[in-house]
Amino acid sequence: MTARVVPPAEPRLRRPGPVRAGSRPVQRHPVDLVRAVLGLAVLGLGVLVAQRSELSAFERDVFQLVNDLPAILFPVVWVVMQLGNVVAVPVLAGVAALTRRVRLARDLLVSGLLAYVAADLVKQVVARPRPAGFAVAVNFPEGPVTGLGFVSGHSAVAAAMAAAAVPYLTRRGRRGVWVLAWTVGLARIYVGAHLPLDVVGGLGLGWAIGSLAHWVFGVPRREVPAARVARLLDRLGLPVRELRPAAVRARSSHPFEAVDGEGRRLYVKFLEPDRYERDWLYRLWRLLAVRDVKDADAVAPLGQQAEHEAVAAMTARERGVCAPRVLLARGSERGAVVVQEFLPGRGLDDLPPEALTPELLGRVWDQVALLRAARVAHHDLVAASVLVDGVGRPWVVDFGNAETGADDDALAGDVAELMASLALRTDPAVVAGSAVGALGADAVAAALPALVPLALSSATRAEVRANRSRLDLLRRAVRDRLGLPDPDRPEYGPPGVPARLAVAAGAGLVLVGVPLLAGATAFLGSVERGGWRWLGAALVLAVLARAANAAAALLTVERRLSLGRTYGATMVAEGASLVHGGEGWRRSAARFLERAGVSPEGARRAVDRYVAGAIVAAVLVAAGTLVLALVEGRLTGWRAPEALVPAVALGVGAWALVLAGQGLARRADTAPHLRRQVTRVLRDGLASARRTPRRRGAQLGWSAAGVALEGAALAAAVHAVGGSVPLLATAAVYGGLHLLWSVLPVTAAPGAAEVSLVLALTALGAPLASACAAAVVFRLLVFWVPAVLGWLLSARFEHRFGA
Repeated sequence: MTARVVPPAEPRLRRPGPVRAGSRPVQRHPVDLVRAVLGLAVLGLGVLVAQRSELSAFERDVFQLVNDLPAILFPVVWVVMQLGNVVAVPVLAGVAALTRRVRLARDLLVSGLLAYVAADLVKQVVARPRPAGFAVAVNFPEGPVTGLGFVSGHSAVAAAMAAAAVPYLTRRGRRGVWVLAWTVGLARIYVGAHLPLDVVGGLGLGWAIGSLAHWVFGVPRREVPAARVARLLDRLGLPVRELRPAAVRARSSHPFEAVDGEGRRLYVKFLEPDRYERDWLYRLWRLLAVRDVKDADAVAPLGQQAEHEAVAAMTARERGVCAPRVLLARGSERGAVVVQEFLPGRGLDDLPPEALTPELLGRVWDQVALLRAARVAHHDLVAASVLVDGVGRPWVVDFGNAETGADDDALAGDVAELMASLALRTDPAVVAGSAVGALGADAVAAALPALVPLALSSATRAEVRANRSRLDLLRRAVRDRLGLPDPDRPEYGPPGVPARLAVAAGAGLVLVGVPLLAGATAFLGSVERGGWRWLGAALVLAVLARAANAAAALLTVERRLSLGRTYGATMVAEGASLVHGGEGWRRSAARFLERAGVSPEGARRAVDRYVAGAIVAAVLVAAGTLVLALVEGRLTGWRAPEALVPAVALGVGAWALVLAGQGLARRADTAPHLRRQVTRVLRDGLASARRTPRRRGAQLGWSAAGVALEGAALAAAVHAVGGSVPLLATAAVYGGLHLLWSVLPVTAAPGAAEVSLVLALTALGAPLASACAAAVVFRLLVFWVPAVLGWLLSARFEHRFGA
């Protein structure tokens, strides 16, 4: 029997947003920004390596391997290579336009031309010669090539157009265009025009530009012909006589309405083979942002995904949840379907605000309670995922992301998602009250940390951006209902202008005075040629060190926190320490944990655990590197520090100004202090009976990694400015200084920290100019820049990173 394909009917379930006739909805995904950043990172690393005036053995070998290929390949290689020619950009865009793919033509034209211009700019900045400018034998099948080498313009153009075309192609087509892009790069090496690094940098640049074009313009959603779905249903043993697209919102599937041979109305979900949740970069971004990928089954085969959704829906239905009956769940990698009985009703997102009464919300939360009892986490429980039938009974639908046997965090995420989605449509106080009434205070309290934009689904985040105050009102209503303290209460008293001026004066004195210790000319000339690579390494190591410290902080509480938000919290705490000292750092860290749903006392204990771990980690790193340095004989060249008296005078002066400012700030502060004695911190922080040895060991390991990475960053900064201090000696001395700063935080204040580094490095044999430059660069990377960013970030920290 052949299905009759009919045009879309009027909305039966949920009304979509207004869409122009004949248009295809445009989607923007944050993963495109991730791709752009990664592409620029590849380009940036290439720039650092290209600063060298010599060719590495590895790059030379790769170049000769490709460049020495037989000459008989040249005609074919030349044809493929033209795909990276700037002339190919309007040609391919014109072909796309002639085939009525206007958006593809636009993306090809914009991405290709931008890549060509950007590649030319990079060439002028880096000024790296082509292969003929190095001591390497070069074959020129089409004659000598002159000019600048980094980056390859052909590679950049080819990669940009490949990235631009990907959303419009099938999976096989996407693989094909990237093979062609890489082939263009290899072709440029074959003809002797570029070195391998030039090609990799060009591919990274093109990838970034093409991805950025998708973010700016968006990409159309793929359309699935109804006839294709009808053929699949017929093959799977469920022939239908009518099939038409359903007028509902769906992000990761294509919905259809159908009528089978018995006259039953069906709801058919055709699973999207290329849903963005399957993208590994998207999943990595979600994992780093909120430690949650939202759809753990998205990378499974499509048929398995369909069966998984059916199992979750049937499990919920068997446990008393009102869920539509599943009739079919089957498919292959080319397409899969989930067929359910048609449910006439309206979504909660389609009801007017006055219809969302406390009684209806109570029935909705009763369904959520049944889901929780069955340990089924929906993972996309927005208002649109709950339908209300003609008699006012709520039904839970769309189990595509659901998880059976879910843990407490996943169940709490469902509660947060639905509360946030409902609060955008009705009074947040009513939402909070109905949730507490049906689920209990503990369940709602566990959901409080997830009431942040990054922890919510993309659909809810988009609505939150249009009405930011609603989420704030919901958090306040939940805390009022549960009797929790307001984390927005003032952390400190107003420090006053004199305190700020004193701290600013101390900061300016040390940042200007340390370079002047060695003379401005000597300081600026200390970055030798090639040192920028070491500066880049120091930057990377400093970023990784802060990430390791953030990972250690995650292990101080039982509650799940995101690495990205915790990373930001460490910078905010650094900013608070500028004016408020160590006490400000502790309060800022504790307040972040409170915003994440931790009780005030639990937050204080977590900060104690973090400090204790940092102290023990500093002892381990200092002792380990000291022993290694002594065994290797790296600590035998001690000498009296240069410029001892002026350096000490400078450090004491700046230190006194900063401490005076912090003292003035404390005088205006009326809040209770969180300061603890070191011995009590160690005892309480490490001897917690509730924490497993494995968790304590993991925290200690990450803290030690953070200290070691900071020591490596200091060593890289020393090498960048021409210092000749052994790595182990630098790491051992830094381990000792870090231990001192951890035990006595006042010694880590601006002024004291910078000068202690200068004295230690000069005592190890570094020239005064190099020691001053290394100390300033290192402190900029690990303290000053993060502190300033944290100070700028603190005003919006709760919305973006808090709870």
